[in-house]
Amino acid sequence: KIEWNMPHKTSRLKLSEALIKRGNSVNLYMVKKFGEKIFVPKNIICIPNIHIPILSGIFFGLIVFFYFPILLSKKNIDFIIIDATKVVLPFIMSLKILNIPLVLDIRTLPIDRDEPLSFKLSMLLSNKLIDGITTITPELKNTLIDTYKLKNKKFGIWSSGVSIKDFNNTKSNNEKNILNIENERKFTLIYHGDYSPTRGIENLIKAINKLDQNIRDDIKLLIIGMPDKIIKKLIKLSDDEGVKKQVIILPKVNYEKIKNYLKISDIGIIPLPPEIKWWRVSAPLKTLEYLAAKKPIIATNIPFHCKIFEKVNCGILIKSGSPESIALAIKKIYGKKNELKKMGENGRKIVEKYYTWDVMANKMEKFLKQLSN
Repeated sequence: KIEWNMPHKTSRLKLSEALIKRGNSVNLYMVKKFGEKIFVPKNIICIPNIHIPILSGIFFGLIVFFYFPILLSKKNIDFIIIDATKVVLPFIMSLKILNIPLVLDIRTLPIDRDEPLSFKLSMLLSNKLIDGITTITPELKNTLIDTYKLKNKKFGIWSSGVSIKDFNNTKSNNEKNILNIENERKFTLIYHGDYSPTRGIENLIKAINKLDQNIRDDIKLLIIGMPDKIIKKLIKLSDDEGVKKQVIILPKVNYEKIKNYLKISDIGIIPLPPEIKWWRVSAPLKTLEYLAAKKPIIATNIPFHCKIFEKVNCGILIKSGSPESIALAIKKIYGKKNELKKMGENGRKIVEKYYTWDVMANKMEKFLKQLSN
């Protein structure tokens, strides 16, 4: 039995579901706003919280301190998994008296920006209070060991994953009409995900301007998931670059629609700048979603991508996220249209073998058994 004390995020929810399917009992604790009414599966427990910087973490920590020992003392729990990005660790002394192994799960790392005091404190206390740590990549594990002197801790690694069935038999007629490409078939590139200045989205737009005119006229670039204020900024950049006709920028959409947009796309692009340390220790979920949808990818050479390309040819790996490098990769893959189907099938096989949620749940199970020995 596993008690998972952390925010409601896709990766943790999906892994919890996979662990349950493998016969484990998992409770996932998430935070919600006071008065917020949301539907959640029965294994998720919602904890009301205030949304005020710093105070929200303290408030949640106090709940951990006073409520969790009472709750957990009434249950037969084998492991408690805690998110490292919240102010939780200063309050987990109360959990230690229950003598239940504590695991710290770290999916993100505040690198290349000011490091929150809560994270520093979590890392400091983890040497004393935490029994094991799970991370998303071997590179992140090594960074944690070197930066926070955690070499004596047991580490487990579970990456991003996908549910293969989610990318089968996807309908796309509505999205084709929305994008007006049903009667105007273009070579379609897709990027979807959150926005930040370090994700390389601006360079992706600039890359379209650097294509030969004959290729540019046959290109559509879909950028999905942008906040409203960023959409205006990116539209202006597209206009300034002379590629407004080629670039379609959309806000966040329902996850089901993402799969439909993937259906009508030819190539997935992940232009994360490899010189930024955080991206070198990450495992982008969108990469696996593109591959699960049988789409070849253009990806920068962060270690996670390099390992995929070492196994199979599923697109083009580039050394830089510069507009010039992206444009050259688009030109190359545009000239290999007859190979796209095979590349897509290769990528799908890699995901099926190494990156399903069941594979990740198996890794977590093995780590927890190792930790209990």
